[in-house]
Amino acid sequence: MEIPIEQANSENLTVEKPTPWGFWATIGFSCVIGVVFLFVSIILSIGIIVAVKILKPQLDLMKFAQSLDSNGLFLAVVSFVIAPLVIGLSVLFAKIRKNITIKEYLSLNRTGWKQFAKWFLILLLFSACSDALTSVLGKPIVSDFMVSAYKTAYFPPLLWLAFIILAPLYEEILFRGFMFKGIESSRVGPIGAVIITSLAWSALHIQYDFVIIVSIFAGGLLLGWARLKTNSIFVPIVMHALQNLLATIAVIIYLKQI
Repeated sequence: MEIPIEQANSENLTVEKPTPWGFWATIGFSCVIGVVFLFVSIILSIGIIVAVKILKPQLDLMKFAQSLDSNGLFLAVVSFVIAPLVIGLSVLFAKIRKNITIKEYLSLNRTGWKQFAKWFLILLLFSACSDALTSVLGKPIVSDFMVSAYKTAYFPPLLWLAFIILAPLYEEILFRGFMFKGIESSRVGPIGAVIITSLAWSALHIQYDFVIIVSIFAGGLLLGWARLKTNSIFVPIVMHALQNLLATIAVIIYLKQI
């Protein structure tokens, strides 16, 4: 019995439909990336502690180790090492999935300057409201973590590059790129993808206090919504970079006033 050409073509189209990894596979691969992130950070921490001990035997290692979490130079070095690993693994896990291109998986889609301008204005409004709420709650707009990181950067341009360029790039490719696509295409759906990736992203920033983490979660919702509405990873990357730029400028202004 022959199959009509139209039916055969229809079946082929169904088979070739671009589909990312499912929900649990996406979570699993994301956890693998998270474990690599943690492992590399620990190895770098140990390496730096050993090196410092050799150079300065009299140094209190326990106190120094505890200060690494907010050491700007260390954080910059970690970003330079972590960024290519996170991006590389995200691309690898997307590439080994059949019937979908990396461009489709990570939403590497161009968008017009009007979209960037629109979301930039929304980001400014969000930042203003977030800072106002933080002040009302009696919390400092510039966190102690950021102040400590900037003071211990030793070479600020290195920290700027890590904080304003590298961090937004690898975090967005992981959370609003690879992770978002898999969750969005599952039963959880687009809204679930926005919420879950925002939760995961805010969990990455445990160095801040609760109020700031809540603000980061809200910012993640905004970045996720921008990714959903524009279908482009470039918009949240630029928004994230601008947000970090504004935070860096706020730290510089704060330190000049004290």
